[in-house]
Amino acid sequence: MFLSLLVGFRAYAQKIFSEGVINYDVFVNGSEKPDGLYSVTVKNNMSRRELLMNNGFNNILISNQKTGSTITLNVDAENKYALTMSASQVAEQNKRFEKAVFSFTNLKKTIAGYASSAATVRYLNGEEANFYFTADLLPPHESFNILFPGLQGVPLEYEVKSNTDKSIRFVATAFETKIVDVKVFDIPKDYKIVSKEELEKIK
Repeated sequence: MFLSLLVGFRAYAQKIFSEGVINYDVFVNGSEKPDGLYSVTVKNNMSRRELLMNNGFNNILISNQKTGSTITLNVDAENKYALTMSASQVAEQNKRFEKAVFSFTNLKKTIAGYASSAATVRYLNGEEANFYFTADLLPPHESFNILFPGLQGVPLEYEVKSNTDKSIRFVATAFETKIVDVKVFDIPKDYKIVSKEELEKIK
């Protein structure tokens, strides 16, 4: 009975991150001061990820879990493009993250007000990454944790290696559960909707 109560309490303590915003500070190549801001906005099956760097670089990725498609907002010189990708294209792009294997440790710390645990993820290609996540929050859908498929929690600190000489670390600073206006997932009217093939021809 005691074990059943513990399991029940744990399930009750967990909640699904179905609507709100997480803000992360972004550090490039071990810098001590933030080089940018990464914001993840969620409303049920929709998510919006915006990376805004101090050098002016700005990238926005809007995902629709129902269709599996994504839209990336790009600015090329004086032109603004909304790059669309189908569910199959998204799956192909994220294929290297499939079948991730996690190793969990006893290391813990508080990040953005949430108790977080240290873990390591290993991918099929041999790549490994260390990260911290909170198990008190569950992802709103399977594809939410792009880099950590199958993780029963939300990553609050992690590092991404974009190439051999650059690493980007994300550290959550604020977590807010609130009602999100569905309009934040709309494509701005001044953006031209194009496919990957069309964008390559334009460039």
